[in-house]
Amino acid sequence: MAKLPKSRNCKVCKTRFKPAAIYEWWCCEEHKIEYAVLVMKERRKQNYDNEIKQRQERQKEDRKQLKVRRINAQPKTYWIKQAQQAVNAFVRARDSSLPCVSCGTHLAAQWDAGHYRTTAAAPQFRFDPRQIHKQCSVCNQHKSGNIVPYRVELIKRIGIKTVEAIENNHERRSYTVEELKGIRDYYRLELKRLKENQEAA
Repeated sequence: MAKLPKSRNCKVCKTRFKPAAIYEWWCCEEHKIEYAVLVMKERRKQNYDNEIKQRQERQKEDRKQLKVRRINAQPKTYWIKQAQQAVNAFVRARDSSLPCVSCGTHLAAQWDAGHYRTTAAAPQFRFDPRQIHKQCSVCNQHKSGNIVPYRVELIKRIGIKTVEAIENNHERRSYTVEELKGIRDYYRLELKRLKENQEAA
């Protein structure tokens, strides 16, 4: 049992007084009523604050769940785009010091991640960085990939055997949404690691 203090400050007027009981925090009957009102107000405020906090937490959770539902409701094309963007960003960073794979220029208004075999012709290699390289937008977008010099440079970079293996592979495939999410997350992480290594070098 708590020991009764010799004196304490009144919660209303701060005057020192000798309490008759452990729960007494007022120095007179008038302040007893005022203290009761203060306690009630504090409890109401605390309850109100708790309600506000709980409401905000519920709203935050609702927004989070809504975001998840919206993402999960996205069509497969959305996830293909997400995965491709992650791979392309990695390729551009990997090849940042290299010239255009086709024409050899170091100057370009825009750099793309150009595929050797197109995504339409070889979807199985859509996300394979061996056959995706930094390419100027002129070669990629206006010269249909400028494939002849691309192949010459690609052989130098990855070897004739790998190039021929890519050329001779006709096993078309599709990807599940989970696979696409995994590809996106993997190359985002690889890009982060690559940039960290480049900054440390």
